[in-house]
Amino acid sequence: MNQGILFDFFGGVTQNGSGWGIDYEKVLYELARWLIPIAVCLLAEGVWLEKQRKIEALACYRYGSVKLWWRRKFVKSLQNGAVTAAALFAAAMAVDLAGGVGFAKRGWNIFLLWLFHMLTILSMFLVLDQTRLRGCAPAILLLLEGVTFLLGFSDLRRARLMFGMWGMYTQSRWRLGETGIPVLSSLVPEAALAVSAYLAGRALWKRKGIFE
Repeated sequence: MNQGILFDFFGGVTQNGSGWGIDYEKVLYELARWLIPIAVCLLAEGVWLEKQRKIEALACYRYGSVKLWWRRKFVKSLQNGAVTAAALFAAAMAVDLAGGVGFAKRGWNIFLLWLFHMLTILSMFLVLDQTRLRGCAPAILLLLEGVTFLLGFSDLRRARLMFGMWGMYTQSRWRLGETGIPVLSSLVPEAALAVSAYLAGRALWKRKGIFE
């Protein structure tokens, strides 16, 4: 049965690690497919950050302090990321509707988990962008996503602790019931990670002696 582009690219890996006869070739294929929209969002964010880098000095003077500027940059970056993520999701939904697949109630569940996960990834991207790892930040984050998913998929006892499992509707209790990842066990730590990323970014600027 055709699940549609939205489910294929934003739902996650469909197989459950607790089942028998797992097709790992299919798992890797679906994981790669899952990483594509994430990579697109990271690319779009990287382009925006590079443009902003050229006017950062002027922006600091405009906001009166680097502290206020960092807060504004962090929020604005996540807003841009949310727009990009929503646009990708809307495009997939439009293709599905045009193809007669439809948009089931589960679509909003998929969107919530994926958007929240994407914003967490972007918040970590903003921190890495302030370091010497800037050039390879997208690769680091995609590798983190893939490796932590595989670690959780191969051992269900630690699945709920693995970052790469959190954004997938197909691995959540919304789809798998009691054997899935609890939704709050995904959203709460992701929110904590985003807040930690904001504080870490602020601390990096403070170490540079720029903060007042």
